[in-house]
Amino acid sequence: MYLQSGSVYLLSILFCFAETTNFRFDYTYYPIIDGWLKLHLIPMNWGDAWLKCDLEGSVLASPTDKNMISAMDSHWNLQNTTYCAFYTGVHATFSKGNYFSIDGISLAKMPVQWAADEPDNENNNEQCIVWTDGKIADVNCFDLFPYMCFKRKTNDMAITSCGTVDKEYELDFRTHSCYKFHDHSTMWYAAHMTCAAEGGYLAIINSAYEASILSKISKNYYNKNFQDSIDDVIHIGIHDLHVHGLWRTIHGSKIKETGYAEWHPNQPDDRYIPDLHCGAMTINGYLIRNSCSKYAPFICEKNPNSLVDIQ
Repeated sequence: MYLQSGSVYLLSILFCFAETTNFRFDYTYYPIIDGWLKLHLIPMNWGDAWLKCDLEGSVLASPTDKNMISAMDSHWNLQNTTYCAFYTGVHATFSKGNYFSIDGISLAKMPVQWAADEPDNENNNEQCIVWTDGKIADVNCFDLFPYMCFKRKTNDMAITSCGTVDKEYELDFRTHSCYKFHDHSTMWYAAHMTCAAEGGYLAIINSAYEASILSKISKNYYNKNFQDSIDDVIHIGIHDLHVHGLWRTIHGSKIKETGYAEWHPNQPDDRYIPDLHCGAMTINGYLIRNSCSKYAPFICEKNPNSLVDIQ
């Protein structure tokens, strides 16, 4: 019975994704540039904007030619915002005064004009370019602006059964979730940001079976180096950041209500220790409290429909 229902579920996913040509539901396709654009209205500094686009599988958009400028202007004009400028991918962070797009196109080759009184390189500390009313201006890279991401269409792009072009996500038939192991260590907050940008979330364990899945995924990468200890851990989506000792998933549920609350021996330790408010799992799937600033690998979980615009 399970195999039958699982197969039907997978077939419905594949049919749905086969019918869509979208990169992600939150990106808009423009034939004139054979690619997708997305405007992020929550302002960030240039470095964080670069990272957010990169995690979404795209790059900061740059006014590299007339077609790109036309698409960028069209997409900007669709938004209801009071902001007058947004970050582009043009920057001189590698060496002052030498501006290039993310993919290495020189600013000198772009059909753009400077805004009035620009460039001014105020305080000798402006190495990033914003787009404002059809022109460009140099700004401090730590200033906060909205930003626009661009994804170019390529021949090898294909939406997988996980509803993403990211082939590292793998679908499990029983949980109906997709999982991806990130082997580069980072802090819990950065792990959360990465999963969110990919259309998922830090993994939440809802059953002993799911714990075994995450354990198996982890062992595939770290079986030789990791031990079942509180030192070798993987970030997951639990925390007690709001109130000490009140453990919740990042979706707000109590740990005991999720269907899985198997803590490592002597965990959770109720002593108050600053920064020890984020959750992790050992390689064998036991929960532990962990430092939010500890660098560790992590697992993202994703609903196959999270990035798909299902009408």
